Amino acid sequence: MRLHRRTLALVAVCLGLGVGVAQAQQQKLLLNTFIGINHPITTQIIKPWADDIAKATEGRVVIDIAPTSLSAPPQQLDGVTKGVFDIAYQFHGFLAPKVKLTNVAHLPFVNTSAKGSSVALWRTYEKFFAKANELPDVQVLGFFVGAPGPIFPMKNTINSMADLKGTKMYALPGVPARMFEAGGAGVVAAPAVRSHEIISGGTVDSFAGYSVMDADAFKTLQYAKEVIDVPGHLTVPAFAFFMNKKKWSAISPKDQEAIMKLSGESFARRFVDYDNVDNRLRAESKAKGLVYKEASPAFVAELKKLAEPIEAAWLADAASLGVDGKAALAFFKEEAVKNK
Repeated sequence: MRLHRRTLALVAVCLGLGVGVAQAQQQKLLLNTFIGINHPITTQIIKPWADDIAKATEGRVVIDIAPTSLSAPPQQLDGVTKGVFDIAYQFHGFLAPKVKLTNVAHLPFVNTSAKGSSVALWRTYEKFFAKANELPDVQVLGFFVGAPGPIFPMKNTINSMADLKGTKMYALPGVPARMFEAGGAGVVAAPAVRSHEIISGGTVDSFAGYSVMDADAFKTLQYAKEVIDVPGHLTVPAFAFFMNKKKWSAISPKDQEAIMKLSGESFARRFVDYDNVDNRLRAESKAKGLVYKEASPAFVAELKKLAEPIEAAWLADAASLGVDGKAALAFFKEEAVKNK
């Protein structure tokens, strides 16, 4: 009887140790989404991605999404490297000048759709940019590009350079702000999450830099008098998606492989949902009376002239990093069309 009890006790201890080992091996990761937990990028793309990782790793890697943002939009990379949270994404406009190459997706007149450009950016990164290692302090999980951003006049139409000059405009920092400043607009540049207070407060009389879907999510679409679409797409927000390197190293090679299988191009392809939401909201807002127009050929031609020095500056940055910028840009454009 005593031996039997000892045997049972040993089995219980072994089982307990097994549970302890399993628990110790589980990696809980905190993901920060500065745009907010109710934005479609979180609900339609990031949350399903996190759920799929938990399934693929059989619960060994669990990603929790912070209920509120733990740092300001420009501080996502710092938040990850300092261990405030484990996973985040950051707007390329706030990564410059530290990260230059993947800004190719911010160039005017190079994008197609959120899915097409996101896939193109990942493929271009793998083929041309990865060797430059511009994000050495984090594990790169992917890149993604939003739906094309039109111009949203709130008072008078903006369909010529004459219309643009003198208008007060909110724009995303980086390429969008530079483009409209070059065109003579008085630009207020700030993170998208701050756009509502700027637009609703009457500081500006137009806005640009993000999609109709984002305008709806940030509660700014209601202030638009009309939507001016620019053929070839004037501006599109792009982001890097990354993870703390120390936390990445603590994950087993098997689970790292499972995570990357769901990241990179696979993650980029999820942005077809972003396009679908944008198309749906465009149709709904149009049915409610919002006017959609296409920029005139003369206005597009003038905007393309404004884009030339921005593209030239990017090509110079690429050359300084040992990258054939013309080849990379041509490849990006081709892949964006191919995967639209």
